Amino acid sequence: MQNKSSDQPNILLILTDQHRLSALGAYGDTPCKTPNIDKLAAEGVLFRNAYTTCPVCSPARASIMTGKYPHSHGITTNIHELGCSVHELEDCPELLSRRLEKANYSLGYTGKWHLGTDNKTTAFGTTNKPSLPKDVGFEGQNFPGHGGGGFHYPEYQEYLKERGFEHKVKDWSESTRLIWPAGELEGSEESTVPYFLAQNTISMIDDFSERDNPFFISHNFWGPHGPFYVPKEFIDMYRDVDIPQWPNYDWPALSVPGPHHAKIHPQQEKLKWDDWAMMIRYYYAFATLIDVQVGRMVKHLKKKGLMDNTVIIFSSDHGQTLGSHGGLTDKGWHHFEETHRVPMIVRMPDSAQKGREMKELVSLADIYPTILGLAAPDQDCQESHGKSLLPLIEGKSHWERDCVVTEFNGLANSLITQRTLRSENWKYGYNNNGSCELYDLEKDPYEMRNLIDDPDCQEKVMELEKRLFDWMQNTGDRALRRFAFSHGEKLGSAPSPTQ
Repeated sequence: MQNKSSDQPNILLILTDQHRLSALGAYGDTPCKTPNIDKLAAEGVLFRNAYTTCPVCSPARASIMTGKYPHSHGITTNIHELGCSVHELEDCPELLSRRLEKANYSLGYTGKWHLGTDNKTTAFGTTNKPSLPKDVGFEGQNFPGHGGGGFHYPEYQEYLKERGFEHKVKDWSESTRLIWPAGELEGSEESTVPYFLAQNTISMIDDFSERDNPFFISHNFWGPHGPFYVPKEFIDMYRDVDIPQWPNYDWPALSVPGPHHAKIHPQQEKLKWDDWAMMIRYYYAFATLIDVQVGRMVKHLKKKGLMDNTVIIFSSDHGQTLGSHGGLTDKGWHHFEETHRVPMIVRMPDSAQKGREMKELVSLADIYPTILGLAAPDQDCQESHGKSLLPLIEGKSHWERDCVVTEFNGLANSLITQRTLRSENWKYGYNNNGSCELYDLEKDPYEMRNLIDDPDCQEKVMELEKRLFDWMQNTGDRALRRFAFSHGEKLGSAPSPTQ
């Protein structure tokens, strides 16, 4: 049996997919019900200003496994798309899983992977070396690719068959337009993918707790990324709930130039807020379904007597626009908070850390050194672009980070170079194909007024450009040459972009 007095805690990492902060009660007033995740925050530490490394699934998830930004680990957009430099997560001793394996951890994986496939060839006909969870040290599920919600994978289909369940979506019957795939499932909660995933993690907890060594389980929900398919009982929770209009919904997206045009809903001029509100109800219902499964996993840890030696980390790869900023959909192609800020909650067994909130700027890249700090503090991880959150959580040192960066390189076989830098209340957005952006989040929290050409802000623009230049240089960002070329006069140098 596991030694509960061990200095090495069990670690449960729970990652959701495309989870905006308005779908979490712990992050502010919202119609969305997430009592189990909120309880984790009440019993742990909540980070108010956590940012993804990239608002795209594969790059962000690879940052957790490597501790590096996409321009360094090479999974620069979703795998096997144009613009992705590395299509399968490469096995190496520096991977989080291999480092934990070296520290004598049992490693479990559940759910969405999106860091590799089981394909023997690429889309270009060249040889492909598959990389799935079991190829890099994990036990558990081995779903290839992005999964499209996980509905079609053999393990889930077998689960349904064994229990006499069926995954069937009813025809859309709402009075509003169907903006994204959404609908009511005919089955019960037990027939859903999130329930199935939680059951897998619960089984691994049972298995791993019988061993002498600690465990690390990476639990990865496919939601609340669409499609928003949920049973009736969850939809009914929101049937008559008012969904307040986003404060920036009336932002004139179509008349404001910028890369965000790639994500304006093609029928936005025909849509009404009621259409978006109905989609948000289904999104919130999906988030609540996931929250119930989080509660099941936590309850099982308590039942097994493991909560006094288990650290729970909850986060998401990136957010979701859901019609904000004048009808934007999905993610990418802009610098806005709705997709860049992510939840970050760390529940330590130590009750001294109960219910604290941190306003410091933190990054998804910080998960890697934080987990290693818990599991293997003797292992050097200086190559990580992140910093361990443990000294901050424990109040042992001053947080010296004065800015955090999110990068975006394109999506769906379309490319761009964007870098977003947040420093204090300011956000600077670099666009390589047009005007850059500047927002004062204190005076303009919904990012509706671009101050990049405001004469009173030029000193601040230069300061933030210099900070971004330094960050790109320090992290080896190869977009630095283009950035320096376009801003060379301000920065004092202008290297050729082709050097």
